[in-house]
Amino acid sequence: MDPMTRPATTPQVSAWRAETPGADRLVHLNNAGAALAPAAVIEAVDAHLRLERELGGYEAADARRDEIAAAHASVARVLGAPAGSIAMVQNATAAFAHALDAFNFGPGDRILTSRADYVSNQIMYLSLARRRGVEIVRAPDGPAGGIDPDAVRRLIAQQRPVLVALTWVPTNSGLVQPVEVVGELCRAAEVPYLVDACQAAGQLPVDVTRLGCDYLAGTARKFLRG
Repeated sequence: MDPMTRPATTPQVSAWRAETPGADRLVHLNNAGAALAPAAVIEAVDAHLRLERELGGYEAADARRDEIAAAHASVARVLGAPAGSIAMVQNATAAFAHALDAFNFGPGDRILTSRADYVSNQIMYLSLARRRGVEIVRAPDGPAGGIDPDAVRRLIAQQRPVLVALTWVPTNSGLVQPVEVVGELCRAAEVPYLVDACQAAGQLPVDVTRLGCDYLAGTARKFLRG
């Protein structure tokens, strides 16, 4: 069984609570917003801020370049991503925007997405539609509530999108989209694939090789508790 799907034991839960300030006095359930960070994370952030105060921002980053490189490698292992493929930015919305910026969208280009999505991503699509004439195609939902893979297959063939973009777990519903199935369709059609994994990373097993995505955006402050 994958460690991410194996039920936690009582000793494991007790250890996680013991390492988390605040968990001794409350049960924090809003991990979809922002989780309580372990003491080690808080201490590392505080230590780096103190170093910036003493040396300056760029100098502190240079002094801790080995630790920063190790953090990138650790994230790559968690995601099953190739070494050197990780970029850390200020938040997941910025990461998603950077992925979109990799495309030179023009009038008539199509982005294929879903009806259940994260609002910030949809706002970016609408901005591209207004500024660059991009057409937004939203695949219909299937009987189970998630995106209909058969409809995605048809729309890829008919609409020839330059990008397929999907939110794995939309914020408001808890829906889990069939991202691996969509990834197979994108690979078969050689269409770039962007996945928003903010609510999935740390809550579901993530392996970018299995997802078949070209870009994955996520955050550490939710279920990864970083």
